[in-house]
Amino acid sequence: MDPVSSNGDDALKETSGQLDHRSLILLSFSSMLALCSASGCNAPFWYAGPGLGGEEQAKKENKPQLLYFKTWDSTHHRNMGRKVFQDADVKKELADTVNIELEFAFFEEHAKRYGVTKSQVCVLCDPNGKKVGALYVNPVPPAPRFLQWLRRAKSEASPKTVSRPAKPATSSSE
Repeated sequence: MDPVSSNGDDALKETSGQLDHRSLILLSFSSMLALCSASGCNAPFWYAGPGLGGEEQAKKENKPQLLYFKTWDSTHHRNMGRKVFQDADVKKELADTVNIELEFAFFEEHAKRYGVTKSQVCVLCDPNGKKVGALYVNPVPPAPRFLQWLRRAKSEASPKTVSRPAKPATSSSE
């Protein structure tokens, strides 16, 4: 196939080893996030979609998952990043979760699984992916309101430890 005479999609597919646009976007975004994380840009790490290790990491570390269904080119998404996710207190809370961004248009099956019907929704799940809460973030909430929701949802999603009564002290009689 001659890439010059074909349409752009065929040429892209031909020259990129069968990567489609969706895969290229996810790969590019994942690379950008990894660079940002490695360079110490002081931002919470975000997985760029499911199937890239986030769910497995949540189980392994026993951490809740924050799924952010967004539209990459929306003003609301950019404002969530600047006004909410970059807030110092929110960043601290996000350090204790596995954060996964999902492009709403690409992950329809996940949206259905979690009852999400439109973009700009945050869903908090336990480490095994069970939904415990959701928050619609359009308009973008003030950081303190998001933080309050996040803390409450995390408390519901965090694994509970069962405390057992202490054994009574026994004395040995001599």
